[in-house]
Amino acid sequence: MVVIDDDEAVREAIEDVLALDGYAVMTARDGDEALRVLHAAPRPCVALVDLVMPNVDGWELLRAIAAAPTLRDIPLVCTTAGRDERPQGCVAILRKPFDDRALVAVVRSAFAARATG
Repeated sequence: MVVIDDDEAVREAIEDVLALDGYAVMTARDGDEALRVLHAAPRPCVALVDLVMPNVDGWELLRAIAAAPTLRDIPLVCTTAGRDERPQGCVAILRKPFDDRALVAVVRSAFAARATG
């Protein structure tokens, strides 16, 4: 599981919730770092992508993941504080602020879809 968010407190809170639910979590603070983590680390089953970040934002990151043959089948869950539509390629969108139960439910669903897809 990779959590990509520019807000350190948000990243750490999400990481804590998912770790308590049994997930091994890696983090990245923007799209540039996320691409390095995704290419260098063992293959995650799901990536949680914040759409609004500095440098390479979530939208650019989604396009880069879709264009990379080794990454394009990773289920993507997008997060946003805005009213953005669910981007193509995202299996779900979580609108901030979201609670722990919603986060865990969406991540479990994305992992289940990965396992059956």
